Amino acid sequence: MSTPTVRDATAADLPAVAAIYTHYVLRTTMTFNTEVRTPREWRDRFEGVLAQRGHRLLVAELDGVLAGYVETQRFRPKAAYDRSVELSVYAAPDAVGRGVGGALYGELLGQLERDERFHRAYAIVALPNPHSIAFHERWGFELRGTLTEAGHKFGRYLDVAYLERAL
Repeated sequence: MSTPTVRDATAADLPAVAAIYTHYVLRTTMTFNTEVRTPREWRDRFEGVLAQRGHRLLVAELDGVLAGYVETQRFRPKAAYDRSVELSVYAAPDAVGRGVGGALYGELLGQLERDERFHRAYAIVALPNPHSIAFHERWGFELRGTLTEAGHKFGRYLDVAYLERAL
């Protein structure tokens, strides 16, 4: 089994990143997005949002194929939150369990720890998702609270866990 390699994303990676995320939008409750992002929305996000305040989009490859990505974004839209960052990580369906998420988080968290602009990292996890909770706890995240029935997708209400990690 090969080891994932992690690097900064390029614009050329966006179609593969979009394909991974589209899977989760259409088939899972791991994201509360219910509409697929257009290619233009991905490009705007890559060129604008991710370039602001040191946010990142990293990708992992397995055997030369894009197998997952991790991104950071503003935790909340108010300026007082700008030293906090929200993380999202997704592995391609055929790459789950092959170390992609760990490789991405290892690289990203190392970068964030060296970046003095950020103080806390947050992960927001739709429940139930014991695998994601355990994954985040292995990376030093602590459960800080649960919002009950905060989201609604696929005809059911879902709880949301907030996890936090010092940087």
